[in-house]
Amino acid sequence: MLPTTDISFGARLQQTRLSARDRYDPTAPGGAFDAQATPLDSVETQHALHLGFEHRFSPMFAVFGRVARSFRTPNVDERIGVNAFPVDFNLKTQTSRDIEGGVRGHLGMLDWQSSVYEMELNNEILFIPFPPIGANINLDPTRRVGVENSATLRVSDTLRLKGGVTYTRATFREGIYAGNDIPLVSRWTGNLGLTWDVYQKLAVLDAVVRYVGERRMDNDQANTQKRIPADATIDFKLSGEYQHFFWSLSVNNLLNAMYYDYAIASSFTDGRFSAYPLPGRTYMVKAGATF
Repeated sequence: MLPTTDISFGARLQQTRLSARDRYDPTAPGGAFDAQATPLDSVETQHALHLGFEHRFSPMFAVFGRVARSFRTPNVDERIGVNAFPVDFNLKTQTSRDIEGGVRGHLGMLDWQSSVYEMELNNEILFIPFPPIGANINLDPTRRVGVENSATLRVSDTLRLKGGVTYTRATFREGIYAGNDIPLVSRWTGNLGLTWDVYQKLAVLDAVVRYVGERRMDNDQANTQKRIPADATIDFKLSGEYQHFFWSLSVNNLLNAMYYDYAIASSFTDGRFSAYPLPGRTYMVKAGATF
């Protein structure tokens, strides 16, 4: 193997045994409107794999890539939230096959990286907030394709700029919603920030602008409702440290933007939804010491 090439490999084999039961008391308050959950006994074996490489053509340019398989076993909270009535605990394990490739470079004071990836998921776990209480379900097969870019520029010993732009396309691969966007995933996100050491580490200024593009509302797998609007915010922080002491003053959402990043579309009425606004401008002051 060349000294300029690194290879990484990993594997995992896991067996999960599950025995789930529900104690049902019809005389308890509200018991007449409930039902005993279906018992579940299961044994499942899953595996995860990873194979990656990086090759450095020079100190200024390198290429990398990886292929992987991963899985996520449903936890207890997700299983007891399966199907609104009655619960049956039978939520399938989410699996994913991933491939990624990219380049990274260093040129003077600039470090940068760009990569593309594709993820094909089966049985993706999602909470659907439909009435009366919502339920966790396994989605039809889905796909995520994206491009990620990031860069850091050291303008001087005391001033650094950093930023990133990401494009993500998340869609259903099969089923009645094949080709539709998956809710709550923005196609475009980005950030641009700076860090300035005003006076050594006694006073450091951090500022960042974040952008999140429009996305489908939760519960809008059919893609018929309006989208959550795009939003942009600015966060500011002035901080410092001296020996064991530290302090900071931060202002989030500096321009007091009015926005929300989560909304649930109605299952019955087009154009009706419930949104959850985020705070406007907020302040935080910290001071302390470590020993």
